[in-house]
Formats: sequence, structure tokens, C-alpha cells
Amino acid sequence: MNGKPKTSPWVYVGIGCTAVVVLIVAGVASVSFFGYRWAKRMEADMKDPAARESRVKQVLGCQSLPEGYHPMVSVSIPFVMEMAMLSDRDPDDEGRIHGFEKRGFLYFQFLNMGSNEQELRDYFEGKTQDDSVLRRHHINVHMRSREQIKRGVIDMEDHRVMYLAQRGHLDMAEGRAEGVSSLLLIDCPQDSRRRMAIWFGPDPDSKAPVAKADFSGTPADEAAIRGFLGHFQLCHKS
Repeated sequence: MNGKPKTSPWVYVGIGCTAVVVLIVAGVASVSFFGYRWAKRMEADMKDPAARESRVKQVLGCQSLPEGYHPMVSVSIPFVMEMAMLSDRDPDDEGRIHGFEKRGFLYFQFLNMGSNEQELRDYFEGKTQDDSVLRRHHINVHMRSREQIKRGVIDMEDHRVMYLAQRGHLDMAEGRAEGVSSLLLIDCPQDSRRRMAIWFGPDPDSKAPVAKADFSGTPADEAAIRGFLGHFQLCHKS
């Protein structure tokens, strides 16, 4: 599967009177300056494989990445959000990674600004099938479910993970993935952040009914999810 990374921008506002106008202009200049520096640093990191890997590891809270996965991209906006993606595709001659082959991992961390937490949990628990809830919670990935495989809760060492495993495909800016995926909601104790992830890979037997298919080692296997997430410290304070 091929994909091309896309970028997206952000901005802000003020009050009245001559002195205040001066402050607003100064504020806009400041935001523009730091926004420019942030964008240039991100561009430099994208071109530097070592810097990109370092930032991905920082966001995921790990010393090493799972075997077969490479650091694709990392985005960090101080106090607002962090995102990291891993791909099974090898870097090109310039050290960049475009899209995925068969497997990938996407991690998102956002400041929880009073969005409806219950509607998200209802989706994970199967009380609603409306996947638009993901986009309302800033996950810009379209999950086209063909069949639900299972859902449950995993107790990790210092947090819990709710998961929803399904067959189908994912549509995202970086490309499209077909196979088995697990949507993960990471519950960190005493945390004001919203932490979610998606782990996906190929379907070992796409023609077999869910009840008869062997999902061992895939993102639909609870032991595999536990082992894969064990590489990271997703509740760390970055």
C-alpha cells in the first residue's frame, strides 16, 4: 500500500484600543515566529532519520522499537497534542518512509478539553456503532469495519487498555490498510490526556469466519496486543 504524507496548519485572536492592538500585533508576530521555528524543526526531523527515530521514541516512551517497525513520523505541539506512527515499510534512499506495506501503529495523545468521554466509551463497549465519534475525538482515520472480531479490557502494568478488534480497512492521509486492526483506548490513572492508538496488520485467513479463524499473533489477539504495547510506556509524562 502506498501513501503520501499530508500536512495541516493552525491559528488564533484578540480585543480593542490602540495599546491593545500593539499587543495583538506583537502576539501574532510571536506566534508566527514560534510556529515557523516549530515547522522548520519538524521539517528537519523528517529529513533526518536519527532525529525522527529519537522523537518517535520520545513520544512512545521507549528505548527501542518492535522488530520490523520503523519510525515513520512524529508530531508534537507543546501542551496540546503528540502523535507518532510506525510503519513496516523500509525508508527510501533519502531516509523517509511513505505509507505502509502490511503493518503499522498509530498513537495519538491529546489534551482532554471537556469532550464527551462517555460517547467514546460507549463506542468501545458496543453500545453504539457510530464511528464518527473517533473524528469528534480528533482521530482522523476512517475505520471501515467488515466484521467485528472481539472487544475487551487488558490490564497492563500501570494502566488499562480497552480494545476493539475488527476486520476491514482503514483510510487515512498516509494511505489505506486492509486486514485486522485494533482500536485502543489507553486509560492512564490520574491523567488529563486522551490517549488512543490503532495497531493493524494482515488478516491470516480473510475467508474464514471469525468464529473459526486463528488470529494468534495479530492485532485481534489479546496476548499479542499486550506484548506489542509492552514495548512502550504510553502513560509517561512527556
